[in-house]
Amino acid sequence: MVPINNFSPPLESMRMTLRYVTAALALGLVGLSGTASAATVFSDNFEDGDVSDWSVSRSVNISLPVLAIRTDSVHAGTSALWTYFDAPNGGTGAGYVRASHDFTAIAGATNFMLELWARSSPCQGCTMYFDVLVDGQQLAHDGSAQSNFTERTFSLGTLATGTHTLTLGMYTDAASSGRFNATFDDVVISANIAAVPEPESYAMLLAGLGLVSMIARRRLSR
Repeated sequence: MVPINNFSPPLESMRMTLRYVTAALALGLVGLSGTASAATVFSDNFEDGDVSDWSVSRSVNISLPVLAIRTDSVHAGTSALWTYFDAPNGGTGAGYVRASHDFTAIAGATNFMLELWARSSPCQGCTMYFDVLVDGQQLAHDGSAQSNFTERTFSLGTLATGTHTLTLGMYTDAASSGRFNATFDDVVISANIAAVPEPESYAMLLAGLGLVSMIARRRLSR
């Protein structure tokens, strides 16, 4: 009968090899892991004075919706996005005017964030709101920020890779006469982008695995 302890060295060698494998893989994973960085997916501060790249939509009772650059009321700089209509010629009753712009969610991006400044106008006998939507989902319907800009931040979570739509606009629950509007400025959509491992990280992992292989061969050949 062969003594059981004759099998101890190979078993111990295997245990040691597994320890080296674990250590090398941990080293490699640390090298390959990176810190995500913030990247801007879309931004518009309207300083170019152009809103022709935004599309306009309206409720059925608004006949003359307007998207324009506003210079008399801005959060920063000299220009802001102005969404409005004039009643009664532009429409009566409750209604909205909206501006929309597409943006692209790239592969590997996570934790999308929308930041902007917005305000709506005062209204006698009604309430003016500014609205914020992404892909038709309403994120804000705010009637509290009248005359003064307020900063709003929205977490969009993880968006599917591809095209999405940001929509900004005004809404009034009643309009008899006058101009009804909301204003937006400094719009930014950002996301976290996973860091790409550097070539040195791959080299470190390969070197570690090579060392494991050499140790394993030596131990198992004894």
